[in-house]
Amino acid sequence: MMTFGGRSDSLGNPCRGSLTRLVQVVALLLGSAVLAGCAQLGELDARLQGLAGGDGKQAESPPVEESAVAPPADRRSLDAILDDLQRGGYARGRRDLARYLERHPDDMVARAVMRQLTADPEEVLGRQSHEYTVRPGDSYSALAARHLGDAGLFLLLARYNDSENPSDLRVGETLRLPGQTRSTDAGSAASVDEGQPARRQFDRAPIPSRQTAAALALPDAPLQSFQPAADDRGSASSRSSSNEAGTRAERLQSEAMSLLADDRPEAALQRFEAALAEQEGIEPAASRVPALRERLVDEYHQRAILRYRNQQLDEAIDLWDRVLAIDPTFEPARTYRARARELQRRVDQL
Repeated sequence: MMTFGGRSDSLGNPCRGSLTRLVQVVALLLGSAVLAGCAQLGELDARLQGLAGGDGKQAESPPVEESAVAPPADRRSLDAILDDLQRGGYARGRRDLARYLERHPDDMVARAVMRQLTADPEEVLGRQSHEYTVRPGDSYSALAARHLGDAGLFLLLARYNDSENPSDLRVGETLRLPGQTRSTDAGSAASVDEGQPARRQFDRAPIPSRQTAAALALPDAPLQSFQPAADDRGSASSRSSSNEAGTRAERLQSEAMSLLADDRPEAALQRFEAALAEQEGIEPAASRVPALRERLVDEYHQRAILRYRNQQLDEAIDLWDRVLAIDPTFEPARTYRARARELQRRVDQL
């Protein structure tokens, strides 16, 4: 074989020259594919950073925890679970709510939702009831807001009426509402929409208020607004009930102080709020609750923002759910949570 400058002349061996060119072509194709893949990954990373509103710097990811690799249902937010329940997904909603409570056992709002699914509705709302005819625009949440004082009790009211799907309410249907008949509940004339869905679109399912959650935290206790009113002959009984309420409030405060000592502030807040539901203005609950709420809201909000920036969207949404369970009026959590949900939706579409 002839050589020129130390290199073999491929013309001297046609088969070997063809093989060499084939290897070069394959290597070139593989290199192009790798570069294209890197470019796509870089573009995806840039899109994620842009959606998150970051500065383009990759945030340092914390070590992977066991909860980070849990099944998606385990990380579903409380709002998503409530939406399932509103549409009649009792089995899935209850299962996911139980998983949520395993991770957030001190979330008093989630516990209030669970009690709506497990308690005897008549024991909570009372056995005295009256009939109501469903009208266009009615929903269980709207009726719960008008008659129970809290739209977040829609599940309890639906179960009070043996409904397996709170979103399926028909015009002309007869419901049971707790308590005595009100003038606004008077039956209306037959409607042309009779038999049609009372409401065709539903807003996001409401969560129970803090006051309702605190009341439902007390086992086997009826909601105060539906306890029978005391008559003149029951004044002694009323005083006895008041004393019992004071005793329960003191017990709840004692439990709260123990929980604070164990560094469980969210559980302590729940007990303090339950104590205030029993006896308004009782100390030290009345003084500690505002500061404890502020502390937890700030802590969870900052942790949620960190996870949001690290693109741990499920965990961030969970934390903002907890913030709004503690303080539904905290607008930054509501705003950031909406952004996180939109970012999550866009990422799912990539």
